Amino acid sequence: MRKIFTLLLLTLLLPAVALAEGKPAKLVVGGTDVKAGGYWTTGQDGKLTSTTDTENYNVHYDKDSNTLTLNNATISGSGNSNSLTDNFNAAIYAAAASDQSVSLTIVLKDKNTVEAPIGIFVNSTGSSTATLTITSNNDGTLEASYSDKGIWVNSNYGNASLNIRNATVTAECTNNICGYGIDLRAGETKKASLTVIGGQLTATGNGGAGIRYTFGGGTSGPGAPSLTVGGNAIVKANHSNGGGIVTNSSTTNTVSPNFGGGNGGIVFDNGTGTVYGDVTLQEDLTIGEGESLDIPSGASLTIPNGTTLTVNGGTLTGNIPTDGVIYKVTGVSLDKTTLTLNVGESEALTATITPDNATNQTVTWSSDNEQVTTVENGTVTAVGAGTTTITATVDGKSATCSVTVNKATPTIQVTVPSDAVYD
Repeated sequence: MRKIFTLLLLTLLLPAVALAEGKPAKLVVGGTDVKAGGYWTTGQDGKLTSTTDTENYNVHYDKDSNTLTLNNATISGSGNSNSLTDNFNAAIYAAAASDQSVSLTIVLKDKNTVEAPIGIFVNSTGSSTATLTITSNNDGTLEASYSDKGIWVNSNYGNASLNIRNATVTAECTNNICGYGIDLRAGETKKASLTVIGGQLTATGNGGAGIRYTFGGGTSGPGAPSLTVGGNAIVKANHSNGGGIVTNSSTTNTVSPNFGGGNGGIVFDNGTGTVYGDVTLQEDLTIGEGESLDIPSGASLTIPNGTTLTVNGGTLTGNIPTDGVIYKVTGVSLDKTTLTLNVGESEALTATITPDNATNQTVTWSSDNEQVTTVENGTVTAVGAGTTTITATVDGKSATCSVTVNKATPTIQVTVPSDAVYD
């Protein structure tokens, strides 16, 4: 059952490396045990090959700092079924020792891809914490194509935490029965937290939600879900049948929004977006058909020069910026779809643009046969017998009117003598 989830928006930056709550007792990447540390390259098959080249590598694990660096890496799943022996078929699997906490920091460099039933799985089976931190220097990306879960942080009885900083992370389902883009599982009365500071997170599910918080064994419990955004981050949780962000928790609004006087972020829950705090748009953003973005009282959205917010069939409400918003034309219609004229006659057509506040209001008129009709500013003039089509175009959207032109009716003049006598 879908619940209202808690939104806590902060601008406190995460540390470059998360505090180690416990190094993984097992760390497998692309089917290779990397716990001892080292450097590897990845091939098209997504598997790892050890290398001594510390400059040209795709995967590096520093066991002292518990940091896994992905540098233009391609990684695949490591097994064939969901069992501990094959690492749950996860591309990256970090597991705790029995009843111990586990944490992992992943640093992204360049573009990295993961293809697996489970992309990244951080697992603590006991009552301790499971923590995953994904960070970058603003240029690193991670794209996970999955058939079960994109990123899964699991603690059966403790807290679960996923922290993303200045990275672009995408978890996208590849079939119609996918589970969850992001899955955070904690103990029944514990905390499951997702924090995104800077960058962008996009999580898409089909069979399940984009982002799921689960507490205990699946029945409703008093666990505390939270979503924290800051640093102008954008979070998008999508699901084809609704339920972008879901939780089984009975606890709602346990923490009030807190912006700390700094930047917040934007959260889209299955297309319904809300601006939290004072946000400066970092890249172009489009509100498409079926989507909405609300800027409530107390929040603001600044669109700097060179960046645009485009409304293309969607809805923008609230404290709308005065500059930088482009409303795209979604449709054009004409007051007449057919027209019959005689040579020499003229008639005006009127174009209606949808929406009426579209930024571009300039209509381009054309005739596909100017030997039959010409058109200027919507006025159609018949110049020769035949048929033609008049087209009105704005922003790639168009409407047409079919025109038939008849020959002019000849005028017959009759002269009647002045002395004519009529009976």
